[in-house]
Amino acid sequence: MEQTLGKRIVTNRKRMGLTQDQLAERLGVTAQAVSKWENDQSCPDITMLPKLAEIFGVTTDELLGRESVHAAFEGEVVDEEEKEGKGLHVQKGNWEFKWDSGRRSALTYAILVLLFGGLMLTAKVLHWDVSWWEIFWPVTLLVYGLRAVLRKFSFFGLGCTLFGGYFLIENLGFWKLDLGSELIFPIIVVIFGLSLLVDALRKPKKPRIVINHNGNDVGKTKSTFETNGEHFDCSLSFGENTRYVTLPRLSSGTANVSFGELNVDLTGCEEIANGCQIDANCSFGQLVLKIPKGCRAVSKTGTAFGTVEFVGHPDADAATDIVINGRVSFGEIEVQYM
Repeated sequence: MEQTLGKRIVTNRKRMGLTQDQLAERLGVTAQAVSKWENDQSCPDITMLPKLAEIFGVTTDELLGRESVHAAFEGEVVDEEEKEGKGLHVQKGNWEFKWDSGRRSALTYAILVLLFGGLMLTAKVLHWDVSWWEIFWPVTLLVYGLRAVLRKFSFFGLGCTLFGGYFLIENLGFWKLDLGSELIFPIIVVIFGLSLLVDALRKPKKPRIVINHNGNDVGKTKSTFETNGEHFDCSLSFGENTRYVTLPRLSSGTANVSFGELNVDLTGCEEIANGCQIDANCSFGQLVLKIPKGCRAVSKTGTAFGTVEFVGHPDADAATDIVINGRVSFGEIEVQYM
């Protein structure tokens, strides 16, 4: 089944991680105009085609369906708030540069200052015998420990939270439990060791600075992706990537990840066969499968120190089953209804 120009615009826009508003802003048109193009209610002006092709990283011939569209780079679909929180994002041609910073850090600083200031004010009003330093460093340890635990559980973050809370309560004189240096030091060592063990068994941490070329991390990441008829096959080792499957009809697929995070988006497929078989294997990492709400995921996946989780729910009248076969070892498979 040949795609229309509107469907090719939808596919490329999602692949680039753009909303209709963002695409319209780049082109200098309204979001309603983009919506009409994508629903084949109208066609873009001929002068818009080169601009669209440049934004999508394809040729005008490919945009018009004269050749198979190949990805200039893999984009990750994120909303506006998520983009603002990620900090610096520079893109030049097929190269992409990201620096992780922004809203999370600002929120952490705000909570830290408010908690520290509030306790200092309370201490002055109630005449507590405590110095600013005895409040500041436990509060800092507590806030950053909580931030680490809420973002991604780790024994190190839990240890910071517990010790920060313990020393804050003790310094304020609410409760006194003398653990002694003989116990505190070995407890810190054990918590740090548990943190190292969990990090070694879990997916590698995403670095603060990431340089991508054609959607792949420049480094040791090994990633493959191909489609054949109604089947897709993708794999990832040591890294992080997002793959968009945009087949006219999908009846089977394979997704394998080890020591990394692989996102597979199936929402771009025009049709998904009932009983579609997805072989999904995850070892020491995370595999995220994004499926339309019109389908129902049936898990036949075995686990060994791993989990299979579902986010969201299918439509009540969902009549298409997607069967997920595979195995999870020291990792997680997450199925998201989109």
